[in-house]
Amino acid sequence: MAASVAIFDVDGTLVRGGTERLFFYYLMRRKKLKPKRAFGFVMRLAAAPHNRFRDKTYLAGMTVEEIQDLSHRCFQEMIRHRLGARGVACVQEHQSQGHKIILLTGSLAFLVLPLKEYLGADWLIATELAQRDRLVTGEIVGLHPRGENKRLLFEELARRHGFDLSGSFAYGDHEEDVPLLDCVGQPVAVNPTRNLEWVAQTRRWPIRYF
Repeated sequence: MAASVAIFDVDGTLVRGGTERLFFYYLMRRKKLKPKRAFGFVMRLAAAPHNRFRDKTYLAGMTVEEIQDLSHRCFQEMIRHRLGARGVACVQEHQSQGHKIILLTGSLAFLVLPLKEYLGADWLIATELAQRDRLVTGEIVGLHPRGENKRLLFEELARRHGFDLSGSFAYGDHEEDVPLLDCVGQPVAVNPTRNLEWVAQTRRWPIRYF
């Protein structure tokens, strides 16, 4: 029998705010990211906004081990308390029904892995950082899990494991989550942006607030 799954976006859905932005501030606060380098990174993004989701050069040269350690510390100190209780309860309700849990986010895989472990989720699809000799290069590997790419990445996982899409749930907060929400039988708009709220109302999707 095909398994039903529940897919959760992270930023703005399960977690209040943006996890990678919190990590950026955390690195600055811990003096792992110097102000000059942070300013240069922000200026590069301003000059080439089309690269803003793929450019991770503020992490370039850091070791994988250091980023793993800082990610776990950031989760404990800055991210965990931003988890909405209703969102956690929703995850647990799906688990009690035997549904597999997927976290699907454009945030950094290193950064969201502690959340996966905390929630006991089954899969994590997130932004993977390119590495060379155990150093992060500042580039990413593969599709960035955003917009239409979320749907493509989820459908690839679904094909491999034979999920029951019609009986599966997806939770997202942004209009860019629409392609993902649209490919399951039970889409739910959570803390929706104005545009997603309009889509949800038009398509009669449930709206929830975590």
